[in-house]
Amino acid sequence: MTTAIPVSWREQWRQLKLAHCAIPNYGTSKEFWSSKKNVQTVYMKGKEKHQHQTDARLAAMAVPAGSRVLDIGAGPGTYAVPLAVKGCHVTVVEPSPVMREVLEDRIREENISGITIVPQRWEDVMPDDLGEPYDVVLASYSLTMMDIADAVAKMRDCCRGTVHLFWFLTPPPWVKVNRDLWPLLHGGEFPGEPMADWLWQVLIEMGIYANLAVESKFPPSTFANVEDATRDFLGRLNCTTPAQEEIVKNYFHAVLRHNGTEYVLGDETLGAHIWWKVTPGTGAGTMYERKTREQ
Repeated sequence: MTTAIPVSWREQWRQLKLAHCAIPNYGTSKEFWSSKKNVQTVYMKGKEKHQHQTDARLAAMAVPAGSRVLDIGAGPGTYAVPLAVKGCHVTVVEPSPVMREVLEDRIREENISGITIVPQRWEDVMPDDLGEPYDVVLASYSLTMMDIADAVAKMRDCCRGTVHLFWFLTPPPWVKVNRDLWPLLHGGEFPGEPMADWLWQVLIEMGIYANLAVESKFPPSTFANVEDATRDFLGRLNCTTPAQEEIVKNYFHAVLRHNGTEYVLGDETLGAHIWWKVTPGTGAGTMYERKTREQ
């Protein structure tokens, strides 16, 4: 009788990310965020709609003024800017040139100091290059790494205080759209992204027993009309023919709900705030250190 060897959560995360990256013709997030227009549109829309959630996350982290903060996948400075204004010294790790450009525009226009930008992927950053450890390390909805355990271990290496991770607890509306439409447009299934429950299991495998708080719900996605929703998804779904566009438009005609002022997609989405305090001398970062020594 053969006993099945259980697959680690770290490996399950990696396999799902590999399946996601292997999808032919998918408009990846990297391609989407390479457009300054997309970044500015999403940033301005999100700033107006989700500012209370940003404020709530900042309050939950309770970062003291003057702290050294490492913000991984900082985007246009959603947290880096208010933390710098508060008097923190913020190092931003952001690989997207367009995201960095939008952030640099904000720094210049708002006359902000105290932000250092590292133009790399987190996977390519060496902790020694960042200087002394940080009081706070945060990664908010930027956990797209293939090897999440290695990424988290490196965060631990860089921290002398608290690590804060924010990630989806339930799938956002666009995941269902992709799953529903991809087979009709291109054939084959569309794999989703690993959620916060998988991240939690990876942390346990690493010996990290963190705190978890369920975030206030993200509101559903909204659009001015069916055409607006269709345009938003055509690029992501790599639609290149009128027939494909018609499929997408018919889909949104069927699933969007009109609330009297706008068209609503899906339901509210839950998020997770996961955090823990790094304790010196307890082997923090051993996974990353071991891998580095072996190379």
